Amino acid sequence: MLLEAKGVGFSYKKGRPVLQGIDFHVAEGEVVGLFGPSGCGKSTFLRLVVGLDEPLAGSISFDSENIAGPSASRSMVFQNANLFEWLTVEENIAFGLRATRTYDECKYKIPRLVRMMGLDGFERSYPPQISGGMTSRCALARSFVQNPALICFDEPLSALDAFTRAALQDEILAMQAIAHTSMILVTHDIEEAVYLCDRVVVMTPRPGRLQGELVIDLPHPRDRVSPEFVEKRRQLLAMLDG
Repeated sequence: MLLEAKGVGFSYKKGRPVLQGIDFHVAEGEVVGLFGPSGCGKSTFLRLVVGLDEPLAGSISFDSENIAGPSASRSMVFQNANLFEWLTVEENIAFGLRATRTYDECKYKIPRLVRMMGLDGFERSYPPQISGGMTSRCALARSFVQNPALICFDEPLSALDAFTRAALQDEILAMQAIAHTSMILVTHDIEEAVYLCDRVVVMTPRPGRLQGELVIDLPHPRDRVSPEFVEKRRQLLAMLDG
């Protein structure tokens, strides 16, 4: 198992617990959705996975080793793209490569990602000069350029219009298929969860616990209006209502 959480608990300072007794796993190449009401600890759990915070109870292991801090093998894409406004699109994508001193070996990936994400012609533009959709595309390219084994997505598409969001969902799947990257996707969009994920794990209100999971055993590319897709969406909604 690539990632495994056992009995994870967390709270901020001495406040009410945010997470309790979380048992969770992700296999290599798997896309797992994390679904639940606002405030149930989904984003907090992602921070634990990428090593920005440490659990107060239980453990999280990655590739059979306990997570002790951030690593280039685990990347995170936030709701806010967090691009550096003083760097160009191309420089933003390359930032992680320079930070880890792998630019010379991996710089060949940058033009390919620029093409895949539809950023051709904007390589030397700065974030304030491009659209919200392009900003999201740049953030996605930056997360994939180091070829991490696991990428955590914290609602990175939530601020986009429906057309751009659907296009980026397909681009995420295309890049994931090439890199065989594992993913954890936090989303409040039922259709997005069913469209992208192999499994969706549902959490209870705070303190977050695991309520259940739904396997999305539909082949890609998925048809959003097929009876099978609609049924999976209904089942996920029923789990939330239950």
